[in-house]
Amino acid sequence: MTEQIIAIVAPLFLIVSVGYLYGARWRPEMGITNRLIMDVFMPALIFSVMIRQDFHPEQYVGLMLAGVILMLASGVLAWPVAKLLGLEWRSFVPPAMFKNWANLGIPLYVFTLGDVALGGGVMLVIVGNILCFTIGTYIYSGKLSGLEILKTPIILTVIAGILINTSGLLVPSILSKPIDMMGQVAIPLMLFSLGVRLTRVSWDESWIGGVMALFGPLVGVTLALLIVQLIPMPKLHQDILVLFGVLPPAVINFMLAEQYHREPEQVASMVLIGNLASIITIPALLIFLLSGT
Repeated sequence: MTEQIIAIVAPLFLIVSVGYLYGARWRPEMGITNRLIMDVFMPALIFSVMIRQDFHPEQYVGLMLAGVILMLASGVLAWPVAKLLGLEWRSFVPPAMFKNWANLGIPLYVFTLGDVALGGGVMLVIVGNILCFTIGTYIYSGKLSGLEILKTPIILTVIAGILINTSGLLVPSILSKPIDMMGQVAIPLMLFSLGVRLTRVSWDESWIGGVMALFGPLVGVTLALLIVQLIPMPKLHQDILVLFGVLPPAVINFMLAEQYHREPEQVASMVLIGNLASIITIPALLIFLLSGT
């Protein structure tokens, strides 16, 4: 089992480590790279999955519903914790809800469960982005703007993918192959980008980051284990949801906190220390999952 866990986590953390070492040495500006991931490579990955003939969105309804419940319940449970610790709830609740489903989530599902998990991972990215740019934006800004979600390339890609998938149209290989190639860039580039981000960890609010590093995985995995008992879904989808539960906060939390002036330093600490802590929490969860197989 030890060798199996190493085989799963080693590619993840080795690529992240390369990004960290490169970032520590050269301090690159990753704004353009991160924009390319979100606007080009991640949409290409999602689109290439959705236009496959063996991809059927309806089979993921249970997993998507479970993901929504997990995120909302995590937010509900985070609210009293924020009040108890005297923290601004609008800066503490979102990192508990919106996890690193892209940069770390999709690679984790694929390396742990195989390529068959890619479709489920993509669907969780979709529901996560929808909630983040609606409810998440509302929490950070205090204003609800549903139109923002329609401006994101990922959601536009999803709409196009669903239309093509349900219509039965076949995308010619002259288009599908380059799209698939760009999608394959997404996973290693997301991990590399995460490593570069970790070079900018702020220890000024480290205790808050430590709280989230414990709260997020503990609550997320516990909720996932409860939800899979309530919502019928295949074993593969159950495992994806449990892995989703252990994920640390997404970087988008820091971006939104900075945009709407919601304690960005504290949110940065929660995001970055939470991602650092995943070096421990992810292998610990894998030990639990694999010991039960």
